[in-house]
Order: sequence, then C-alpha cells, then structure tokens
Amino acid sequence: MLECDKCSGKILEGSKFCPHCGDPVTAADRPASEVAESSVSQVEISFGRSSSANYERAVDISKKIPTYQQEGEGSSITHKVTLPITEVELLINLYELVGSWKSSRMLINGQSATKSALVYKGVGCYHERQKAYNKDQYCFGERPYEFNIWGCKRLGMPVTEWGGGWLDHGAFDRQGVWHFDKERIRHELELEIREHELCPVLNRKRIMETLAQLPDSINPKTDKNWEYRTSYQEINGEYKEVAVGIRPVLKQANAYVIGSFRPEWKGEELSSSGASQAEVRITTNDLPRVATAEQRKLPRKSSSCLGTLLAIVGVLGLCIAGIVFFWP
Repeated sequence: MLECDKCSGKILEGSKFCPHCGDPVTAADRPASEVAESSVSQVEISFGRSSSANYERAVDISKKIPTYQQEGEGSSITHKVTLPITEVELLINLYELVGSWKSSRMLINGQSATKSALVYKGVGCYHERQKAYNKDQYCFGERPYEFNIWGCKRLGMPVTEWGGGWLDHGAFDRQGVWHFDKERIRHELELEIREHELCPVLNRKRIMETLAQLPDSINPKTDKNWEYRTSYQEINGEYKEVAVGIRPVLKQANAYVIGSFRPEWKGEELSSSGASQAEVRITTNDLPRVATAEQRKLPRKSSSCLGTLLAIVGVLGLCIAGIVFFWP
C-alpha cells in the first residue's frame, strides 16, 4: 500500500490514481506505514459564524471542551475543537449542529472526513459496543454468525461450528491432514483491518498474533479441537461421505484468542458423527473419505435380502414335501 504525496491518503496496490484526491500515482508516493497496532484517532471540528439557530448552542458546547480554540473576530471568527474518536457521541452531536454549514470542516487524523466516518464501519460499531453489557464479548460476537477469534466481528471472518468461510482457505494432503493457507488469510484480514482502522479498540498486533497461534496444519483424527466437515458425494456410482474441509469444536476455539479475555460462545450443538475417530481414506481427487464406525458395522443389504429369500424358499420346500408325504 502507498501513501499519496498530495493528501496523505492510503492507495491500494495496483491503483493508478489516489482514491481520495485523484492525483496520479507516481514515484513520489511513498509506502504507507503499517496500520497502527492500537491507536486512537484524533478528530478536529471547526466552524465559523452562522445565522443558524444552532450557532449559539454549538459555540457553548465547544467552549466547554478543553481543546477549544478561537481564531479571528466578527464575521471571520472560527471555532475549533479536537477530540479523540472515542468521544464519538459528542462528536456526532456537535457535527449534527454545524455539519451542514459552508464554514464547517471535520478532519480525522488530518484528513477530510464526513459524518459517515463517525456512524458507519469501525467507529459506528465502536459506538454500539459502548452500549453493550459485555463490551469484550460484543467484539468477539454474541450471535453464531458473529463468533470470531480476532476480537472484531466486523472483519467478516467468523469461526462458526459448521465451518466454511476463511476456514476453507487451505487444502488436505493425502493423509487427510489440513494445511491452512495463512498468507491468504492474512491478506483478507489486512483488507478488513484497513476498512475499520478508525475503531479505537481494533488491535492489529493482537489479530496477527492470533493468526500466528493457529496451527499451520490440523489432523482432525488426533486433534480434538477440530473435526472433519463432510458432504455426501457420488463416487463410482455410490454416494460416499467425503471430507470437504474442517470445522472447529466451538467450545474450545477460544483457546486461540490472545489476551486475558476468553469469549464464551453458545450455539446449537452439532450432532457428533464420530468423524474425527473414523478411518480416513483418500479418494482419487485427493479428498479424505470419512466412514463412521456405525456405517462400517452395518450389514450389506444385498446379503441380508438374499439370506431372507433363501430361508423362505427352504420353508416352502419343507411344507410342500410334507403335503406330498402325507397325501392320501
């Protein structure tokens, strides 16, 4: 990622123009620094004199803020305050008073911004978090589709008991061992972190430490924290249960969380198929086939039917023989 030499905006790799000011990408655009591990953005709101009925109220609120500054006089007067983005409620209220005036301006970390930056994405989520009963649990997810090990449900990478999503980034080897594609997972995490980087509790360092703590490889036959995710597929004219991925044992997934807080996730328990103890065989398409112990013990239907048919024929034969023998 690059940083625009004109407006200091972030430019995604491969772009030919700055998405913030439209300046063409040149050699003068320097590499952007890594997203801060955990930082609190600063918001500056300034406004001039206005005939609006909200003017006196906006000035009164601003003067109560320790960072209040006043420049100029009369019609040229400018009022300015600086607040950490954690004061999002106050920032929203003040901006709602002055945001529609021509003289008003809002900067976040020195870059021009609008009210949407305070309402949506990371800051909007932080605003809702502050109302939650358990703020840490809020970030780790309170609903099954939000449960995550990263500490941010807005990253869109939940750890669900049915698997799928980022848990599919990887592949099986011929022994049925799953190998994560951590580079792809890291790439997708970085993209989402940049989308929500204004959230004051988003911690990139902790997120990447969590990724590092995940095992590179998982063998569900020996690791009780994981199970095979299976699907029935037609193989050589028969439907077989084939492993198509992995899924976590949800109650134990919080062992990967970095930090002192351990989220508690409650959802519908999946019925155990015994897949993790089952014999795993590799099909020609390199996917491990999982056959449960119950399936292996089932008698073959064709043999059972043939045995029953022979028994009936035998009984009928004895009956016929008895009738002939005792016929007068």
